[in-house]
Amino acid sequence: MNIISSLATFVKNMYNAGLNQRNLVTLPFNFMLNFAPVFIWLSIFKHAGLIPIEIRPNIHSKFAFFADQFLFGDYWHELTVQLPDNTYKLFFWSFVSSFAFLLVFLICLPLAIWYYIYYVKHVNYNLLEWFANIFHYPRQRNQRPIHKKFRTIFIPFALPLFTFVVLNIDHFFAYQSDANFTKTKDLLAWFSYVILHLTAPILTAVYLYVFQPPGTLKCFGFALGLQNIAGVFTHLFIPMASPWFTHLYGINDTEHVNYTQEGFAAGLTRVDSHLGTHLNTKGFHMSPIVFGAVPSLHSAIAFQCFLFLISRSTSLKHRFASRENSTMNSNDFSTFKLSEEDSEDDADNNGVSMMGPNDLEMEPLSSVEPVDLLNERSSSPSSSLTVSSNERSASNSSRDVTNNNRNKKPLQFIRLYHEDMDFTNKWVFKIVNDGFVPKFWAILYIILQWWATMYLDHHYRFDLFVGVLYAVGSFIIINWFVLQPKVLKNWIHLRLGDKVDTRNEARTFGMRVFCGTKMEWFFDPLA
Repeated sequence: MNIISSLATFVKNMYNAGLNQRNLVTLPFNFMLNFAPVFIWLSIFKHAGLIPIEIRPNIHSKFAFFADQFLFGDYWHELTVQLPDNTYKLFFWSFVSSFAFLLVFLICLPLAIWYYIYYVKHVNYNLLEWFANIFHYPRQRNQRPIHKKFRTIFIPFALPLFTFVVLNIDHFFAYQSDANFTKTKDLLAWFSYVILHLTAPILTAVYLYVFQPPGTLKCFGFALGLQNIAGVFTHLFIPMASPWFTHLYGINDTEHVNYTQEGFAAGLTRVDSHLGTHLNTKGFHMSPIVFGAVPSLHSAIAFQCFLFLISRSTSLKHRFASRENSTMNSNDFSTFKLSEEDSEDDADNNGVSMMGPNDLEMEPLSSVEPVDLLNERSSSPSSSLTVSSNERSASNSSRDVTNNNRNKKPLQFIRLYHEDMDFTNKWVFKIVNDGFVPKFWAILYIILQWWATMYLDHHYRFDLFVGVLYAVGSFIIINWFVLQPKVLKNWIHLRLGDKVDTRNEARTFGMRVFCGTKMEWFFDPLA
């Protein structure tokens, strides 16, 4: 009976936490609204075949092939097969141009942008994660400057280099030859390209909904929709051929470069043979956009999942373990300060205003101390958030930071639960305390998906790289205009007691489900 009672209570909590002051009518409507851009993309893709052929643009059947060889290197000697004349010269220049592309656009240009932002303009916060010092940095007495932290450098400045290196490594293992094709590899590639392509965004959405502040999932849905809509319009206006087309008909083919050409499942035909079905073959024959190679939406969707998992998975545990354990919090520099004008807007509780680099300063100030749940509103929230204009300085010297810190009050987050240290210090929780699990699966998934896409001969490295650019662009737009200023900032103010939590949004979904239990801390991004 205890098991049945516990299960019934859990289901009831799930139901109440999911509705969260909504009803069964508004909840589906809210879901449809959050993922409206994704549905718009699917509708455009499905009905693309209705566009009259006579008004469609010319198909660029060679561009992706040459871009792949000369931007990433001809490691498979494809130029030798497709263009036997001047083979040596083409092979040599493919590596010269790829090295120049790597050095100029993937290393020097991002490095120059990073240097300009953090050394010339003296930006003293993470440009893409304004509250990184709250969500991501554990208690450390000596911390590196914000511009030298790995998180600041990796997203977005090191992402192009990371993509180039991983794509070429995957390319090596995806060589198109019968000797490289095995049943195990075929099924693994099918699982990633088909099954994970459908389920990974759903699993990412579940993670964001359960573990992250309300509104994060909506941002993920809009980021996916924005990149996919941009991608499908690129397919329609700048159609390009996939590698299977070149390998099947040759680079100089013109007979099959038309809109009546049927799609081809390429490497997935081997999977149909293994499984004794024709699902993949028939599915790709019916594709409404056959020449939709660039950008690869498989790559864009996978990379968007990667970006949200990497950026949102926190590594702060046991921050609020004990009110009496003041020494634990004495070294926690996870605090922030806002501009005077921004604080005045927030004090009115009229919503969260838009913020830019000039309105926000991020630097370690002083300790963060939790307050009791009974103290739902701090006595003077604006005093701990406001920074007067004369306190701002372009200097980054430690003396200035120290002097400013003496006049700053620590941010006091509301403690919504009591953490049992005997329970939370168990070895099983130590595995996940640093946010390693979502980061690990995000990296593994993107590596596997890129390999599977090339192994099945569906996309060039160039297609996958452009998909990454679409994902990063969409992520930056949604992150800058919605996630940081609207979602995360508002949620932090709720946890500070700055705003009245009328909609029970200070807790994540997981916190609401396990409210009052020993597991509530596990679902708190600030824990």
